[in-house]
Amino acid sequence: EILINTKTGERVEEINEQQALDIAGRYMKDDLEVSGIKKITETGEHHEYRGNLLPAYVISYKTDENLKAYIGATNGEFRSVRHRDWRWFDFLWMTHTMDYEGRDNFNNIILRAFSVLGLITVLSGFLLWYISSPTIRKLSKT
Repeated sequence: EILINTKTGERVEEINEQQALDIAGRYMKDDLEVSGIKKITETGEHHEYRGNLLPAYVISYKTDENLKAYIGATNGEFRSVRHRDWRWFDFLWMTHTMDYEGRDNFNNIILRAFSVLGLITVLSGFLLWYISSPTIRKLSKT
């Protein structure tokens, strides 16, 4: 994808802050007040925008939900919105999948270990039922 200035026909490498605000304005509610805008060029493994196109503009809004919109700087695409409830979901998803780094790999050693432990627990329950069952004892006596 490339960006072209419609007035001059020249190629644009990146959008500026005002263009990012204009793009976000098309997708966000009109009554939201912007508290800041920042261009990010890198994110960590635990950042809420991890794994997405960089650089990007982060537009913060004055809300109780700590609302942020992400706009791709190289393609002008409205990428995502993050808020307090999404962050809670992300945290709970991380604990659910037991992937404390990338949050998307649920085929990790911790989950495998707990799966094996669960399987051992279920099989030991069947074994205990077989050993302690009065019906099985009566059948084995005859």
